[in-house]
Amino acid sequence: MSWNITDSKVLEDTIFKLKFELVHKIGVCPDMTVVDMGCGQGGFTASLAKVVGKHGKVLAVDISDEYLGEFRENLRKWNVRDVVTFFQADAADLRGVISDEFADIVASYRFLEELEHPENITRIVKEMARIVKKNGRVCIIELSTDIKNEAEENYIRLHRESGDSFFEPHLVTEAIEEAKLKHVNVEAFKTNIWFSPELAKQDQSCAQVWYTQEEENRLGSLIDKYGMKYPALLIFSGVR
Repeated sequence: MSWNITDSKVLEDTIFKLKFELVHKIGVCPDMTVVDMGCGQGGFTASLAKVVGKHGKVLAVDISDEYLGEFRENLRKWNVRDVVTFFQADAADLRGVISDEFADIVASYRFLEELEHPENITRIVKEMARIVKKNGRVCIIELSTDIKNEAEENYIRLHRESGDSFFEPHLVTEAIEEAKLKHVNVEAFKTNIWFSPELAKQDQSCAQVWYTQEEENRLGSLIDKYGMKYPALLIFSGVR
């Protein structure tokens, strides 16, 4: 078995390149105002900020400040601190935080997998629709669970067994439709990020990978055999 990534710095740069490509794919352009819902560690936020540039604006929203240190480090690393404003707030209720029709694009990257209940998706998408401008886009990017090989299965299993949620695609599209967005679309975005067992058995925050004794007991032999592969992503979108 061969892996196309065996170095942690290469993995970090490849993940950032993936996010940068996704930002362009969803239509983000220089000088735009963009909201990043569920920003977490800020890797996707930094990619958004790089594209909108110094005359653009990114508002990053997260209900927790748990990752604020890593978030700030990502902004510093990519030299975009002046472009981004962080708000600690509930993405399902941003009234009083972000006004109606504020942003050109409202996006999220692997945010829904942090939710526990399908009904929360509808509330969040309605808020995304409220704060996007007329004719602006709402874009939701999530991992595909249409697994193609054992290495992808290792990655999904790591997250599923840790408590992450992987909702059926129709639940996301139904929430977009319920928010009265138009031109609802789902597009698959393939990746080629296949990393070695040695990397998969380290903490790789850029790739949202961690490794403990529990993972060794559950997945160790499978990772030794197949490594891990970042699965394809689904891009859900709608227009206000």
